[in-house]
Amino acid sequence: MSSQPYYTLLASLPPLPRFDQTDRLPITRERLAQRLSMLAENDVQLYEHAADFLAWQRQSATRTDEEMITNFKKMEKHIALPTLQSIFDFPIDQRTIMAALRRRFRGLQAPAAGEPWGVGRYVNHIERNWDHPHFKLSAVYAWIPQARTYLEAGETLTLERLLKNALWDHADRLIPPYEFGFRAVLIYIIKWDILDRWLSYDIEAAKVRFEELVTEVTDEQPKIFDG
Repeated sequence: MSSQPYYTLLASLPPLPRFDQTDRLPITRERLAQRLSMLAENDVQLYEHAADFLAWQRQSATRTDEEMITNFKKMEKHIALPTLQSIFDFPIDQRTIMAALRRRFRGLQAPAAGEPWGVGRYVNHIERNWDHPHFKLSAVYAWIPQARTYLEAGETLTLERLLKNALWDHADRLIPPYEFGFRAVLIYIIKWDILDRWLSYDIEAAKVRFEELVTEVTDEQPKIFDG
């Protein structure tokens, strides 16, 4: 990763309003891509790894759990780079915790050894603490009890807002004021992606998907790793 500051690049990017406080993107995907052409050559590959991860996050609606995990394994070594790991550990953990909460809400037992269901550093911990209401992780992630409450109440939109708020706040905490390096650019991209996903969030489709998760009988490949 380069140590050069990106004053011009960051100055060219419009401020991002909080994701649930606007009805439009302040910069289009195409214009953002044009701005990113200012990245130094040795930062471009890191950006591409980050873009792969963000694309992976969007795949759940069309992928089985096994496909999601297979795709994650392909990029795992890249997002384990120090520059990226501190940023992406949180969304990885969040996704796996929600997969576990959804699985348990459906009345399923703890995953069998080797069963593909989640990714990241807390998979084994969750399996060992399956019967604990919050998998003994609420001290690490304070949003888990509220997420469980919204999930069990069927409050789909409120749950989605909670999860994105937690992710947005995590991104804000990573970058100190007046940071102008590559990490600041990367955090901007991540927050832009949160905003884009929120604005394209289909509330009615989410409600239908929630009902499917609740009523779906267990089959050979239940889609728990979703959302």
